Parts: sequence; C-alpha cells; structure tokens
Amino acid sequence: IKGAIFLKQAEAPLDPTKELSRLISERKFEEAFTGALHRSDVSIVSWLCSLVDLQGILSLVPLPLSQGVLLALLQQLACDISKETPRKLAWMTDVAVAINPGDPMIALHVRPIFEQVYQILGHQRNQPTTSAAEASSIRLLMHVVNSVLLSCK
Repeated sequence: IKGAIFLKQAEAPLDPTKELSRLISERKFEEAFTGALHRSDVSIVSWLCSLVDLQGILSLVPLPLSQGVLLALLQQLACDISKETPRKLAWMTDVAVAINPGDPMIALHVRPIFEQVYQILGHQRNQPTTSAAEASSIRLLMHVVNSVLLSCK
C-alpha cells in the first residue's frame, strides 16, 4: 500500500505551474489549457493566461486551442471576474471573438454558457467597485456575447 501511495504522489506534482510551464515551452497550448481548466482553480487558469500571449495564440492559424477549451476558458474566467477584472475582461473579449458558435463540438453549450457569462457581466457592471474603464470594457464584451447569442438562433 505504501508503494501505491508513493506512486500516486509521484504522478501528481504538487506545483501544477511547473508542468503547465513545460507544456507552454513545448507550444502544447491545448494540453496546457486543458490541464489548467480541469483543475477547476481559476487562479491557475489566470496564471496560465498571464504566462502566454493569449491574443497571439488566438491569432494563429490553425487555432491551437479547440472550441471546447475556448468555451470552458470563457466560462472559468467569468467565474471570478471580480478579481483582476481588467485583465480578465481583455482575455474574455479575445476568447469570445475566437469562439465559433456553429462548431458542432460546442454548439449545444454555447447558448447556456454565453447567457451565464452575460448575466455575470451585467452583475459586475453594476457593482459600486467597478471603474468607468471596466464598465466600458464590460459593455464591449457584452456586445460581443450578445452578438454570438443572436447568431445561435
């Protein structure tokens, strides 16, 4: 039994950022983002976004991130939008623009996730702590989200 416990610890490194950094250095963006998203820890997802040139990655052809990863990324970044708000709004805007709502892999999930993100943004926009600049970024992102929602009908 001791051997099994030891193996389990060896398989799961305590610091996920080391493994994610290695994947990024090998340009394995899909694997890195999938690994970060599966942890359900938005701080790891945010750390990974800050580590890479997200806008640069999203402008690559072909896109190195799957539509499923992009949709999950948008949803997770929205989850704690009250932390690092300006950075997350910029990332979310870039990600939302890169999402193809007609992609069969995500088609069923686009509407519920975009509606959820839209509600979160509306709530954040009305917070007394939201600056004028953040409110402006939120409005822009809400227009992008709304445009995708209209294309889903």
